[in-house]
Formats: sequence, C-alpha cells, structure tokens
Amino acid sequence: MKILTNNVEIGTWYRKELEGGISSNGKSYNITFKKGTTNKLLVFFVGGGFSWNEETASKPITVSSTLRKKEAFYVREIPLWQLPLIHVGILNTKDNRNPFSDWHILTIPYSTADFHIGNNEYPYTDAKGNNKVIHHKGANNIKKALKVLKKLVPETPDNLVIAGTSAGGYGCVAHSPQIKNLYPDCKNILVYADSSYLKSPLWPNIAKEVWKVSDDLKPYIKSDDLMTDLFHYANSRMPSHTVFLHFCSVGDAEIVKFMNKMNHEKLSIDSKTLQAFYDDLTHAVGKLKKEIPNYHYFLTDHGKDPKNGTTPHTFVATAKLFYGKIQAGMSIANWLTQACEGKPLDIGIEFVENNTSTPE
Repeated sequence: MKILTNNVEIGTWYRKELEGGISSNGKSYNITFKKGTTNKLLVFFVGGGFSWNEETASKPITVSSTLRKKEAFYVREIPLWQLPLIHVGILNTKDNRNPFSDWHILTIPYSTADFHIGNNEYPYTDAKGNNKVIHHKGANNIKKALKVLKKLVPETPDNLVIAGTSAGGYGCVAHSPQIKNLYPDCKNILVYADSSYLKSPLWPNIAKEVWKVSDDLKPYIKSDDLMTDLFHYANSRMPSHTVFLHFCSVGDAEIVKFMNKMNHEKLSIDSKTLQAFYDDLTHAVGKLKKEIPNYHYFLTDHGKDPKNGTTPHTFVATAKLFYGKIQAGMSIANWLTQACEGKPLDIGIEFVENNTSTPE
C-alpha cells in the first residue's frame, strides 16, 4: 500500500501514519484513504473487540492466543501488512456491486480497544506479572485523522456517510458530530452502525473510569445501554435531516459471548444470554424507533445456526452477507443505497413487533 503524499491518484488506497497517533500497545497508528470520482464521502470505523478491565487488558488477540484458542478480547495493533486486509466487503471498491466504489473513503482502523472514544492510559498487570499500560486513545486518533480528512476532502460532499462495524459502530455514532462539523453545509448525512449492540450495567463505569471519554459524552453515557445512549447523544448534535441506520443480527454470536463475559464472567454462549440479547436488542430498537425521528433499523436472523441459534457478526465485512438478500428480499448494500437516495426503510419489523418482553 502506498504512503499518502500530496499527489493522490484516483482509485488507489493509501496509508498515512498519524503523528501522535497511538495503538493500544504504544505502537504507531495508520489510517487509509482512497480518492473517488464523485463528490461523496464515506468515513468508515473498523472494529476489533474491546477491553474494559485489567483482565481483558492483559489478553489481546495475538497469533498465539488464536492458535491456542485462549481467551482474547481486542486487536492491540495493526501491522502495515494487515492494513489492506480491512478493505473487504463494504470497503472492497474493486467490486462493481459496491455502492461506495466511486466515493472518497477514509478508513479508520481500530487498535485502541475503546470503541474509538477513549482518552486514557490504563494501568494493568499482564499474565507474567509485569506492570503495563494500555493506551485507550481512540478519541486522540480520531481528532488527528479528521484533520487529515479535511485536507484530503476540503469541499462539502454531496453525500456524507459515517459508518462503522462492531466496535466501530459505536465509534461512528459517537464521532458523527465531529465529522459533521467539518462539513456543516452538507444536506445529505447518514450515520450507520453495523453489528453494534451490547447491554451491560458496566458501561457507565467503563466509559468514565477506564476509557475516560470526553466531557461532552459523559452526561449521555448513564445507562446499561451504551448504543442507545450514543444514538441519543448524536441525535442531539446532528442536523435534523440526519438519517440514523442501525443493523444487527438477532443472535450475534460474538456479541453474545462478550455480553456473557461482561455480565456473568463467562466468554461463552448459553441459551439464557442469547435470549437476553435478543430481547434487549429488539426492545431497544423499538424504543429508538419511537424516540429518534430519522432512526431506521435492519434486523435479521439470516445464517442462524440450527444447533445453538446464533447468527453471524459484522455483515458488511463479507461480500456474501453484504450483497446477499438476507431479510425480506433486501440486501444491506441495497438498503444503504436506498437510504442514500432518501428512501430509508425498516427491515425485520417482525422481530420488534413480536417482542413482548419488558427488559429491566
């Protein structure tokens, strides 16, 4: 991948190491960019787990942890050779089906384990008893990335899509006001969180004590439903014409495992936690639909495992799930395209209507 310079060729992916940017392990941090042929901009936040205490901080995802099938919770850095690997699914601009193939695209990789919103140096003790620090500096990286973006795309885009998957879904919603502020005159703005929902009573403490989020965010992160809190935060600061989109599969296996670990200390899937996730998600989506005027959702049970009832995670990350007609004859790619054209839809209404539970 080429290094970003002042001479940017259309259609070529570049990387740029951010001066002062930092990954969770203290190593450098890079963003990637592709110049398009149309005056439209996609800012995409990548995901990759998260850390919320000393135990999880001491267990990053490594080759060793993967091969030995050990518990691991977050991507601690993104080596240069891995950067091209994030350009899949919605970021694969060589696929002629991709509705964003001719857009300008800024990709924000993820290596701070804090949903891109942290401002802290969190001390912990690793498995060998060594004192270390995990750099929860996602907000720092975003601030620096947006300065670069404004230089690369100085003019107001005709369409602005701020999107992210998994941990990146939280980040894109949380940082949407900052990105909007770069282009205050943009009339077509869409904020899209993919595979982002997890309910836990730990969120307020994590946000304020472990990640130390900005003073702007703190008053909003006050419940056990971080995604809902962030949508309300963004809605309070975005123009009224902003369209908010939210996708999730109703038995997301990865989220259920993390939810069980956060709430019950078990990184595993069981029927009780799976049902709780389904109930919490569908209840929250129905509530957000009533509370935020331009909120639209896409829920699906596509790919449901007949053995344990779980469904896939991060649908926009693979061509099969991004372009496949996964629910009511609709693909995520087509759903996004229609929303960009001013025709947002709710998909998977039956999941919301059939939820008769009343989560606490």
